[in-house]
Amino acid sequence: MSNHDDAYRQLGELLNAAGLAEQALFLNWGFQPADGPALSAGDAQRQLLLQLIGDRPVNGRHILDVGCGRGGAAALIAEKWRPLSVTGVDLSSSNINFCRQRHRQPRLRFQLADACQLPQPDSSVDMVINIESSGAYPDLAAFYHQVWRVLKPGGDFFYCDIFARQTRDDVATALSHLGFIAINGWSIRQQVLAARRSTGEKVIERLQNARQPQHTEQDLAGLRNYFALPGTPIYQALERGEADYYCFHWQKPATELPLQPLPPALLSALSQRSQRLDQAVNGGNNAVFPLGKPQPDAALNLFALPYAGGGASIYRDWGSDGDWPEEWRFCAMQLAGRENRIDEPPQRRMESLVAELAQQIEPFSYRPWALLGCSLGCKVAFELARHFSRLNRPPRLLFLMACPAPDIAPARRISTSSDDEFCAEIRRLGGTPDSVLLDKEMMQTAGKALRADCALAEHYQAASNVRLAVPALLVLAEDDALVPVAAMLRWQQHLTASTTIKRVSGGHFFLRQQRASLQQWLVQALQQPPAPAPLSPGRWLPFGLPQTGAGMPLFCFHHAGGNAASWRQWLAPAKALGMQLCPLELPGRASRFTEHPRSDLSALLAELSAVLTPLCQQPYGLLGHSLGALLAFELAQRLPAATLQGIFVSGRRPPHHPTPPPLRHLMNDSELAQQLLGLEGTPTDVLQHQELLALFLPALRADFTLTEGYRWQQAERIRRLPLQAFCGDSDAEVSVATMNQWLAYGDGNSRLHCYPGGHFYLQQHRDALLLAMAGWLNLHQQCAPG
Repeated sequence: MSNHDDAYRQLGELLNAAGLAEQALFLNWGFQPADGPALSAGDAQRQLLLQLIGDRPVNGRHILDVGCGRGGAAALIAEKWRPLSVTGVDLSSSNINFCRQRHRQPRLRFQLADACQLPQPDSSVDMVINIESSGAYPDLAAFYHQVWRVLKPGGDFFYCDIFARQTRDDVATALSHLGFIAINGWSIRQQVLAARRSTGEKVIERLQNARQPQHTEQDLAGLRNYFALPGTPIYQALERGEADYYCFHWQKPATELPLQPLPPALLSALSQRSQRLDQAVNGGNNAVFPLGKPQPDAALNLFALPYAGGGASIYRDWGSDGDWPEEWRFCAMQLAGRENRIDEPPQRRMESLVAELAQQIEPFSYRPWALLGCSLGCKVAFELARHFSRLNRPPRLLFLMACPAPDIAPARRISTSSDDEFCAEIRRLGGTPDSVLLDKEMMQTAGKALRADCALAEHYQAASNVRLAVPALLVLAEDDALVPVAAMLRWQQHLTASTTIKRVSGGHFFLRQQRASLQQWLVQALQQPPAPAPLSPGRWLPFGLPQTGAGMPLFCFHHAGGNAASWRQWLAPAKALGMQLCPLELPGRASRFTEHPRSDLSALLAELSAVLTPLCQQPYGLLGHSLGALLAFELAQRLPAATLQGIFVSGRRPPHHPTPPPLRHLMNDSELAQQLLGLEGTPTDVLQHQELLALFLPALRADFTLTEGYRWQQAERIRRLPLQAFCGDSDAEVSVATMNQWLAYGDGNSRLHCYPGGHFYLQQHRDALLLAMAGWLNLHQQCAPG
């Protein structure tokens, strides 16, 4: 008997004892409308199913409820509609036995089955429903494959559950990659929380009163968390927004297509679902943060990294005295292979360690945070800061102590030395007690982490031209025999933001003697208001800022993988028509090649809004092709509406139309290069030159991430836009019919302009397009109020 089945049997016993067996036919968390009267527990749970299905037709269809629990959802469907059949499947024999005895409606049956190995024939089901059970599945990808297999072409997949934020996005990407069409996706977190507040506690009270001797307080505590009642970790995670209760409606294409395999990176991300949810629920892994966990509502979380071989305990007394603000959290990170994680294998490569630690920090990187490192920990902190800077969520401060600059490799390699040679070198370096060095058994245990850290340092060396725009405070000791002053000062060539230098005495391990001063400097540095990021509109507008009297500014956005120069030949003809074209250059290409390309759409839009808002106080227009059309559309929601005269979109699916698979941003370099061979827009000399291609692909991959990961939020779109759409009549990427759907976002005067050509038809029809845009802008100005 599985633990899964035991848990449901125990729940059934408690429900029977409390007289709730008949009322508790649903095991979901319920849906309480914000503007309606308080619902009973059962009505709230019925409402959740009704909200999920909405107005989708059910009559005359074959329905499969995967993870049917006690059968409430399947029975409600059979009662409310006229389906041809409703089948409930569940892995718990207790649940299936209960369902077979309780629910005896015609057209309703129940099967004992594994969601990852469904017994239904191929293409036999019109609708699959899955409510709050996928978290128990060992292989989400296998479950999605089964849903695809059993659904008929055109069939619907309704799916809701609690997800960590990142997993929710991974699930959407995976289903899209497999070939499903996204119909809708929406959060009901607030309505679920309301249902938990109003109904859940009453159930627990009755269970408490009916408890039998074999049911302990621990059992009831587990049930409280199972029902996500107020005060439980899972309820608090939902309340904080660390976790989301999300509904999906996907559809299998009407035309039968082969199932697309998921790439290894996405399979790995799906396998981390439970770990990520546990992290969201518990506010971080206790093993990783043994001295104090980060808090999502803290004014600031500081993550501290130890020196080579050290554990979190070296920071035991930090963040606890009167100098440390109460609203901040000092979070010493425990690396694998030491102290409470002594049995875990330590990391030996920087990229692996950074990936592991970034996963722990990620939920807290949306609010102010900082990094502290000592010795080797400084290089780990530097790479973590680079990782989050690429995501546009950099730390507020790097506090770095006693470490050579990241481009300086260790002078000696000792990670593979014999035990005697290794111990002799560690003794020379200092910092490890003789009581440990002389005890072979202790060295065999503690020395594993130290050897791994040595290997980590030996295999890591940043390029001398790597730059990081994060404020830093460097602490060095004049008498440090291991890290010369010059090696520490060389950090300055890697740090382009403000950098402060402090000097202490005490040798390489001054951390122990100078804690009070170090913490005081740390607090002072963090209390300084963050320097505002330089607006530097010139970086974004390489052909110059708009000039007064030179024509109406038309801000132009290039296609995926392109750059501002693609509009160069448009500048003079546009000027002759009274328009001032202002092409924007995104990071990672042409004049901004040394910057990291952006793959976070919301962060990129925030940057663009900050640059353009001051320039859009007078009449202006927006023009974009492909990726640029998406940016123009989103910016039209953010920039001043009163002065927007026209938005011109070209060669891009409309906002509600998700990118169909295969998703290019998930391909490896060789697969992506192969895709480019069949597309226009990439010069042949780039595709045939491996070194040029390697320089070009990061920006292109980031651009595909922006477009393919885009999810339209209908509730936020309130503006009807002065929009005109343009397309090529033989565009293999975006059809004329698809482009025509853009007109739904227009203000009533919108139209589609179609020209001969494929996806990159623009250049051959430049003058005609400019005439059409100039004519529209003139018409719009004439019709504008006042």
